[in-house]
Amino acid sequence: MVPSLVQLGDPSTLISPHRAALLTSRGSEVRSVAGAGAGHTIHRDDFGAFMTSLEGWI
Repeated sequence: MVPSLVQLGDPSTLISPHRAALLTSRGSEVRSVAGAGAGHTIHRDDFGAFMTSLEGWI
């Protein structure tokens, strides 16, 4: 598997905790981005929280 970062808005309406655990067990890193209104387009909804969530990844 190619190393992958999955970013979720917090709370995520698309990825359940069970699915997030499955992704993690398959080698992905799953990070929740808690921010003011961070939803499906995290980078547009809360750019600061999006950038913070990338720390240590890139």
